[in-house]
Amino acid sequence: MISEAKRWRIIDLINWGEEHFTQKDIDNARFEMEWFLCHVLNYKRIDLYIRFEDILCEKDLFKLRKMVQRRLAGEPFQHIISKGSFYGRDFIIDKNVLVPRPETEIIIERLKLKEKINSLLDIGTGSGCIAITASLEGLAKNIFATDISPRAVKIAKKNMNFLKADNIQFSVHDFLQSPFNTKFDVVVSNPPYIAINQFHNLQIEVRDYDPSTALTDNRDGLTFYRKFSNQFDKLLNPNGILILEFGGKEQKLHIEHIFSSNKLTTHFYKDLQNQWRVVEVRRCS
Repeated sequence: MISEAKRWRIIDLINWGEEHFTQKDIDNARFEMEWFLCHVLNYKRIDLYIRFEDILCEKDLFKLRKMVQRRLAGEPFQHIISKGSFYGRDFIIDKNVLVPRPETEIIIERLKLKEKINSLLDIGTGSGCIAITASLEGLAKNIFATDISPRAVKIAKKNMNFLKADNIQFSVHDFLQSPFNTKFDVVVSNPPYIAINQFHNLQIEVRDYDPSTALTDNRDGLTFYRKFSNQFDKLLNPNGILILEFGGKEQKLHIEHIFSSNKLTTHFYKDLQNQWRVVEVRRCS
């Protein structure tokens, strides 16, 4: 552990963190230690290497030590620093929202290929990362975002104000229980898709720290896709599309069947890890 007796330079701490975190099977070990130091010192990443000979004071070392202890106990580094990166921007997060993940950025990439969207709905918005990114990238004129959790919606609104997005309406809504009275051009979602019998297999930093309602439907992981299929014509304008994240090749055939049973066409896309990750759904012409 980081000793109080030693005088620690920034570069020493980066190297120590990379080695120690790697030994503990923590991915992106050097990156995470850099994030911790940036948070403690209020630096940008480049500052760490411009001022790499600087020695941390006792107060900053104490903060860093506590952060490292939390990380080694399994807590995600995004929770420790209270922010997560999505599409090049930092979003405020806490225990009430899912940590943004790079694979979800595929939804943004798919949206960018569409003509300017008039109305976009994000169901299960969490931190608001999809809706807010769509706004800041100029991908839709009118954006609506909902979540079953009032605490999640509160965080999403904080992010909207923090990042200065101004064309989003957030609201608390239970998609599985309550219909929408409006139709949209595009509906996007990263719904809970972990089957309850697979929940215990998740990494500790996901299972014990992300909200379970954002991870699992407490059934087979397919509840939301069935609802989207059954509600398609009530949710979407003519020629409207769904863009949904899902849980990889194990779910692909099931999801294809769910939508084809309602005469809906599916197109699947892989993430940067070459895993099936996003499905686009349309009404057959």
